[in-house]
Amino acid sequence: MARSKSPSFITKKEFKVRNVRYLIITVVLLSALIFFAPAVQARQMIVRVDVPDYPTLYQHIPFKGSSIEIAGAQPGKSYDLLVDESDLPLVLNSGLKAEIVVPDLEAQKQEAAAFGFYCSYDSLLSIMRNWAASYPSICRLESIGQTYQGRWIYGVKISDNVNLDEEEPEVLLEAMHHSREWATPQAARYFADTILRNYTTNPAFQNFVDNHELWVFPIINVDGYVYDYPSQRSWRKNRQPYGSAIGCDPNRDYNGACNGSRMADWGALVPGSRSSHLPSDETFMGGYGAWGYEVNALCNFFKQRTFLADISLHSYSELVLWPYGNGETPPDNNTFVSLGQRMAQQMQKLSGGTYTPEPSSELYPTAGGSIDWMYGWARHIGGFPCLSYVFEIGTTFYQNVSQLDAIQREVFKGIWYLFNRADSIGEVLEGVVPRPILAVMDSSLTGTFTVHWSPIRPEHNHPEKWELEELSGLSVVTEDFESGSARWVLQGASLSSTQKHAGSYSVSLGTGNNISNYAMTADPYPVQPGDSLIYWIWYNTEANYDVVVTEVSLEGKEWIQLHNRYDGNSGGWLRKAYSLDPWAGKSVYIRFRYMTDDNTLGSGVYVDDVYPVPSFASRRLVASNITDTMYEVTVAEPGQYWYRVRGYNSTWGWGDYGPLEDIIVTGSGVAEQPKVKRYRTDLSLLGPNPASGAGIRIQYSLAHSGNAELAVFDATGRAVRRLISGVVPAGEYQINWDGADSQGKRLPAGVYFCRLIADETRTGRIVLNR
Repeated sequence: MARSKSPSFITKKEFKVRNVRYLIITVVLLSALIFFAPAVQARQMIVRVDVPDYPTLYQHIPFKGSSIEIAGAQPGKSYDLLVDESDLPLVLNSGLKAEIVVPDLEAQKQEAAAFGFYCSYDSLLSIMRNWAASYPSICRLESIGQTYQGRWIYGVKISDNVNLDEEEPEVLLEAMHHSREWATPQAARYFADTILRNYTTNPAFQNFVDNHELWVFPIINVDGYVYDYPSQRSWRKNRQPYGSAIGCDPNRDYNGACNGSRMADWGALVPGSRSSHLPSDETFMGGYGAWGYEVNALCNFFKQRTFLADISLHSYSELVLWPYGNGETPPDNNTFVSLGQRMAQQMQKLSGGTYTPEPSSELYPTAGGSIDWMYGWARHIGGFPCLSYVFEIGTTFYQNVSQLDAIQREVFKGIWYLFNRADSIGEVLEGVVPRPILAVMDSSLTGTFTVHWSPIRPEHNHPEKWELEELSGLSVVTEDFESGSARWVLQGASLSSTQKHAGSYSVSLGTGNNISNYAMTADPYPVQPGDSLIYWIWYNTEANYDVVVTEVSLEGKEWIQLHNRYDGNSGGWLRKAYSLDPWAGKSVYIRFRYMTDDNTLGSGVYVDDVYPVPSFASRRLVASNITDTMYEVTVAEPGQYWYRVRGYNSTWGWGDYGPLEDIIVTGSGVAEQPKVKRYRTDLSLLGPNPASGAGIRIQYSLAHSGNAELAVFDATGRAVRRLISGVVPAGEYQINWDGADSQGKRLPAGVYFCRLIADETRTGRIVLNR
């Protein structure tokens, strides 16, 4: 008989080891299950809230920090809100009457897809290629650039003599800024296809094509559409990363209205604005104006053309909208209203009645929209009228395909109505006279010379006269704000002793909700090759909501941000430096701007020790009733002079001054002997010396214009900081050295040498205490 096996016993130590193994295996299996399980997405729904207008809605619904978005509206009746199920109580408990009209957005997407298919990006591209091949005499495929992910943004030009740029009214139709608005590229495709197919048989279409240049771009946000179609992710933005977040809202990323209003500039937020600086928000405005690749591409393309009419297709709500998004009234408002109402009357709603026309701010206030920028840039910078509208088409994002034909036919009527009046827009309206371009001048031996300039699109702004201004006595300093703010224009900003990098003062950009405060140089700075803007900044803002930018502008209307916005806490004073090489040979205004949203404030923003800051000692109005585009000037003394010109028309008055153009006069055009102030090359250390944390003021003068370098060396002869380098006019200057090296780091106590190298060399000894 076989002997039974003895029971197996394990020690306490073995028991612990086995249990640890079992625990590890269990954890690994659970991790695998979690990792490979499909992601659970919050259920989204559409909730209709009975409310007559946006201000009432904004008072009751806590948008900030929630998932709640505005999906659409019925003006005067209700708003549709896109809500994650977890945030539904915020709406139901708001005190407003609310109804869930789409309990599950995912189910609605599947229902829409069940009736057929929309066109993918590749399908639309194939269609456009086919147009160009089938109608080569009137259709040309065109690309305006690439997206962040490297896809091309394609469109078509439709016109007779399609390969030529003729003097004909240009019109623009663009769609799909927002990825989930699938009906919009189909409506753009339908418009172009109808024109092309019927060109030879429809006299009205033929006349339009033969006498206009039509551009159609069905998908602006290509990356976003490829991501959302056909997966139906309810995605709105592009796919460009910002930090850990993905995408900006392309229709919040345009670079302001370019109209001189600080609350219409990029990033400015009026109360209740449906625009955001929070990168994860659906309406994130990007790191700066035209940050998104597709927005930048469309803007650059727009600047090369002269579009008199533009329509941007969005969905949904069956509306016709016009500028401005922040609630300001556009100068051409009467025309906007008249044409907007007539276009709306052309288009039937799906449920009966016609589209509703209204200013875009009545739907809700926004910033950074395409129609604000196109209208404003064209009018103020381009010098031509461009009436830009948004059509909010259809009744939902993922429109049932069975309804597309009806929507497309109605939208065609509205587009056709406006585009057929493009020539009238050009005849009735005109732009502001934009800054002219001065011809390059070199030098004059006699003191008598002619200033020439070229107008920009004069056929659309009709300049009647010109004004010529002369500036001289340029000094360029490091602005430490110790002697006031005479070199600056301050809007909401002021001198402050609360925070300072050196000395006793800096400039504070103020505080408050919904501000767009700035400090701007009063004079433009003539940029030399190799120049950089250098300054120190201290900031404490509400992170991701209140932001700061540094900007430059040729004329004070279109501001170009030099960096991604700052926000949060700087942790002390930071040295910043940005190259000005893109503007070498031109002159720019320099501006620091601080923007906040509706609530929650930090302790503010402070700027100090800014270089270069220009100031002209003398100004002379040479003439203000010039009817030609040239003028002979005579100056009394040799020296360096700068000139700028602005134009006038009866409709809008004086336009902006253009960039400066300089000339060096070596002789005099005046009979009597001029009194010429002469300088000698010299260097003086004004003190304090020994220097401490406040630094030391340095004065230098140059006998002749030319290359000059002012640098600080340590006791070993190593250059630790270059203060000036480049071409400097003859004259006397002052600059402040803050005791830091070229990286902004505080140098240790010791002996240093300041050396001026020009036509002669001068050296001064500095003792630095700590």
